[in-house]
Amino acid sequence: MSNRIMPVTLAVTDREERRRIERMVAASYLVRLADPEADEAGVLVYEPGEGVDEDLPQIIQALESGRVEDVYLTGRAADSDLLIRAMRSGIREFLSFPVDEEEFRAAVMRTVMRRDAGGETGEGGRIVTVAGCKPGLGGSTLATSLAWCLNRRAPGRTLLLDLRRPVGEIPFFLDLKHEYTWGHLMEDISRLDATYLRTVVAEHGSGLAVLPGPDHGERPDEASLGMILEQARHDYDFVVVDSAWPDAAHLAGAMPVELERADDLCVPLHLTLPCLASAARVLEGVRQHGLDDRLRLAALRVPRDATIGVIEAAEALGRDIAWVVPDDFASALSALNQGTPLVAAFPRSPASRAIEGLAAELDHRPAAEPQRASFLGSLFGRRRTPAPSGLANRSGGTRRTDVAEVAS
Repeated sequence: MSNRIMPVTLAVTDREERRRIERMVAASYLVRLADPEADEAGVLVYEPGEGVDEDLPQIIQALESGRVEDVYLTGRAADSDLLIRAMRSGIREFLSFPVDEEEFRAAVMRTVMRRDAGGETGEGGRIVTVAGCKPGLGGSTLATSLAWCLNRRAPGRTLLLDLRRPVGEIPFFLDLKHEYTWGHLMEDISRLDATYLRTVVAEHGSGLAVLPGPDHGERPDEASLGMILEQARHDYDFVVVDSAWPDAAHLAGAMPVELERADDLCVPLHLTLPCLASAARVLEGVRQHGLDDRLRLAALRVPRDATIGVIEAAEALGRDIAWVVPDDFASALSALNQGTPLVAAFPRSPASRAIEGLAAELDHRPAAEPQRASFLGSLFGRRRTPAPSGLANRSGGTRRTDVAEVAS
């Protein structure tokens, strides 16, 4: 990870919480308080107030343009509409009052990982999460075959991450022997870098990198998992995640990080009434969390004489089914028992050819590339001029920087 210390700009009205965050910043070796006389913003910690409707567009513009590296919303309660607007615009963090030091540290680490991932490779690799709306739909078969196809297009540039619960099964699909899992990374996440990740992943004979799950059903720590995903995004062109959609009890809470961070969110389904009902609940959760533009529905094991057709299912769900994989259960079962991905064991299967097409659609790499007047507006848009004497409290006070002071 980069050793550059990030500046932190505080736009926090609550004096006690501002002092608390200042102490956290002072205790961290990764961040420092931004110099009010320098043309820097770094990470913006922003407490929404009465002017949020004016501030938020400027925050988003500053984030998109790179004038700020990241934004942490903070406050006593998270307004759901505001959070959805923020998530859709790339704001990923909310720190509730009283701000917890571990949560702040984890947010900073995630920012560092995102920054480092973008610093060398532009946007970095893509995270493709396959999350079935019910168990037993063939999601692991799809995830393994997609990863295999993407890796074949650029050997050594794809990682397959197993987040299935209670126990992941990806090694069975690849007849893969492995020594480590992502659980070993969790034991000392502060060491995570490209070298550490490479020593833990298992490499299949095809060149596909695999990060298996531990043989227990514990859910990984979200902050640490986010760091693993960002490091993997930095090191690989594609990170294919085999996961599952959270049950209804968890839809109202925070979205699992592998879903929230996904560039492409694939939700497998079958053309049956129970499965379509589950898919409808998934779509509602997707809308609530602002992930609608990333989601693709994939109808798997579609027979020729399906009682419910693809068009009928799409009409019932009110959303197009982007991908259709024909039924070839016998080949899929045989491939699993061989420890070989379906697309490798039966490349001429209609299901394999469909999955090959999905991989080609996901691969957005250019062919030529080697395979491999508010406070906020003034802060982000101002020229390099001396700050007014009233901008910072020289005696060490902790009041919020005022809009008019910066604009003057």
